[in-house]
Amino acid sequence: MSLPKLDVQLDEKELMILASILLNEPTTAYRIAVENRMHFSYVYKKVERFEQEELVAYFCEPGNGRKLYYVLPKGILLLLSRGAVNARLVLDKLRDRWGLKDFTDDEIMALAELLVRNYKAGMPINDVVMMSYSLYTRYLAGDLTVHGYRSLLNKLFRRAFEALVGLIGDECLRECGKAISTREYV
Repeated sequence: MSLPKLDVQLDEKELMILASILLNEPTTAYRIAVENRMHFSYVYKKVERFEQEELVAYFCEPGNGRKLYYVLPKGILLLLSRGAVNARLVLDKLRDRWGLKDFTDDEIMALAELLVRNYKAGMPINDVVMMSYSLYTRYLAGDLTVHGYRSLLNKLFRRAFEALVGLIGDECLRECGKAISTREYV
């Protein structure tokens, strides 16, 4: 399936760097520079820009502190929309990053299509809970059409709510509920 281009401007060399990170993750910027025969400072600057654009993130390797980069869902969608990587790899990575293990390939692809077609700068597509909240508020505001996506969005919203409740925890929900019910607001 062909997607419209995500509204992030990258040239061919930058797409090659981003795709190389995805294919080799977790990886260092040094390794990407060597494998792509690019100047180290160029790759390091591009990776810093990718961090600012929320296309990649890193964790420090235990022991030596090297930065190991991996591609975030926004970067994965960008690569998919530009046809820069294998769709099979992309679907698996998105499913994993969003924690949507029970979503089929078709559902992940439909969600990717929905996100790319309705992308606006600043849209939180790297976090499934915030992405769902953003889509839901846009739906309520009439800014998002759901024709053909209704069952997918219902499944996504349920999954996001379950994830949010899991983060908060049952005990916290009970305590917060008590505090909210006894609080005076005026």
